[in-house]
Amino acid sequence: MQKLLFYIIICLSYTKIAFGQDKLSYDEFINIVRKYHPVAQQAALQTEIAKAELQSARGAFEPSVYFNKNEKQFGGKHYYTYLTSELKVPTWYGVDFKAGTENNQGQYTATELTKGRSSFIGAQVALGKGLLIDKRRAAVRQAREMVSYSDEERRLILNDLLYEATSAYYEWQNAFFVKQLADSLLQTNLRRYDFIKNGVILGDRPAIDTVETLAQLQSFEFQQTEAQQALNNAGFELNNFLWQENEQSYQLPSTVQPNPTRISQPLMPLSDYMTTLPTHPKLRQAQIKSNVLSIEKQLKFQSLLPTLNLNYNFLNKDYGFIAEPNLFQNNYKWGFTIGMPLLLREARAEYRKANLKIMQQSWENRILFTEQQNKVNSYFNDAVQLQRQLEIYQQTVNSYQRLYQAEITKFINGESSLFLVNSRENKFYEAQQKLISLQTKVAKSIIAIDYAAGRLAQ
Repeated sequence: MQKLLFYIIICLSYTKIAFGQDKLSYDEFINIVRKYHPVAQQAALQTEIAKAELQSARGAFEPSVYFNKNEKQFGGKHYYTYLTSELKVPTWYGVDFKAGTENNQGQYTATELTKGRSSFIGAQVALGKGLLIDKRRAAVRQAREMVSYSDEERRLILNDLLYEATSAYYEWQNAFFVKQLADSLLQTNLRRYDFIKNGVILGDRPAIDTVETLAQLQSFEFQQTEAQQALNNAGFELNNFLWQENEQSYQLPSTVQPNPTRISQPLMPLSDYMTTLPTHPKLRQAQIKSNVLSIEKQLKFQSLLPTLNLNYNFLNKDYGFIAEPNLFQNNYKWGFTIGMPLLLREARAEYRKANLKIMQQSWENRILFTEQQNKVNSYFNDAVQLQRQLEIYQQTVNSYQRLYQAEITKFINGESSLFLVNSRENKFYEAQQKLISLQTKVAKSIIAIDYAAGRLAQ
């Protein structure tokens, strides 16, 4: 009867311990990190800052209104009173429209000014340098690219954050499973120790067996405290990624457990990861840098062209704008400015520098793509090999379990000793620990492929 009871105790030692009600799944954890972690919030602000910069650059094309009054009274004489108003409307295509009124009065009004009330409407256009692009348009286009760059920076920061958070979750999950295993074996050895003591009292077991059993029990007590320490530390590390909606950090209760329904995500074919690799935030940022340099090159090319600015104003007495439709017969003012450096040393040097920067960035883009491609290949290779190792070691654990159970059967039949049972149990326990560690490594290696391909922030 005692031998049968001992066998039942051993078999019960490897039944699963039921999970508590409070569980934190991987998906729930990652959603919390995405929504509430300060780093994720800060990353989103970078895009908002870039949008503000774009809005600032667009201010160069904002219509503006000016009012100006100058008056001079001296020695009892009214020299002049100038009252002007003007509306300027810059456009994207290099044509600036303007309209305004003038009221010039006084004995000493400047001869080039029209005395009395008058109005004008006109435009200024660049027909040489600045025709296709100028500093204002370049600033807006580059600011638009920087919005995309900042959004990729947000994705890059989020990709790093989610990878670190995932690693912390899998380490916490690993520590929990090891602690669960240690708890199970400790309870088994406690029951075994009580069983052996009773056997010694009844005279069925030699007294030395209590020492053997106690040593095994104390060994598992020590390992259980180590497992508890590792679980506590893993929980503290996990707390770094847990924040609440009110921007307060959150301490995970010790009763919360990982949800074991998904230890790791499935490994996809390598081609699927490679297909999404060009969308990696780093590679997208590199392409955006090339776009910005290309805009700079277009602007520098304008410096090679001559300056040719044409302006025309249609004039009218009083404050009416459509009195005479003949633009070049009467009541108009026009002019042009033309010029260019004779040797173009600065312009040629700046344009050459712009070309060289594009070539330099092109090589950097190729290097970066190759590095990311090899990183994906490396992580994928690790995942494949670790999965293979896990399959092999699962069979090894099954073999250790059969050896352990066979040793128990021999012990019950009087063909083995407690020392051999303990030895088999230790080997079986170490194998289970390593199996849990391998499961964690597989999970982390698969998520590392998504990290290398920039898929975590999608």
